[in-house]
Amino acid sequence: MWKSEVRDGMRIDWDVDVVASDGLVLKADVFRPIAEGRYPVLVSYGPYAKGLAFQEGYPDQWRRMVEAFPEGAEGSTNQYQNWEVDDPEKWVPHGYVCVRVDSRGTG
Repeated sequence: MWKSEVRDGMRIDWDVDVVASDGLVLKADVFRPIAEGRYPVLVSYGPYAKGLAFQEGYPDQWRRMVEAFPEGAEGSTNQYQNWEVDDPEKWVPHGYVCVRVDSRGTG
């Protein structure tokens, strides 16, 4: 069973099982609005460790991105910001669900 909590204006489900067609279990983090309902979903699937904050895992790249594109870090605490995926703090308030799945061999 995964852990579910409400924090930072979102419902977050951590390490949700996603069963692949061959039976392998992948793990996903799901960020969604608190209110029940149907929402469009942004899904990412990748090798960059879904729970690793961009600025912690890639500090040099984070610094260069923020220097060149400061708007990328604005309007968010960036604690859920991750390499090359959507920032749930920017999308969930607008009625989107963000799903991050670690690909095979990662996470």
